[in-house]
Amino acid sequence: MLKMVDHSGSFMKIELGNIQRDMGIIANVRGNGTYIGFDTPSAKDADLIQSWLLKSGILVGRSGLTTLSMRPPLCMIPSEAAHLRNALKNYVSNHEMNQNQWA
Repeated sequence: MLKMVDHSGSFMKIELGNIQRDMGIIANVRGNGTYIGFDTPSAKDADLIQSWLLKSGILVGRSGLTTLSMRPPLCMIPSEAAHLRNALKNYVSNHEMNQNQWA
């Protein structure tokens, strides 16, 4: 079980890091195991992204004004973590995003 948690958490952090690098809608991806958080450019962006993820079936909480965090079940597998990646990619294609939002 612990190996699955490590594997799923590593997968999520790598995929979130790719979204951070390629799309720029999140930053400062961090966490241990499957307890992961990331920052958004503003409180408004956090509201929009959180709402989108919740509508996509992903439970995500707030840790401050601009930080989103997740505590998925320990039995989560990487293919389920891929749902988070896909939902964030779909968010970008369904919302206008300012490319210089971190400026």
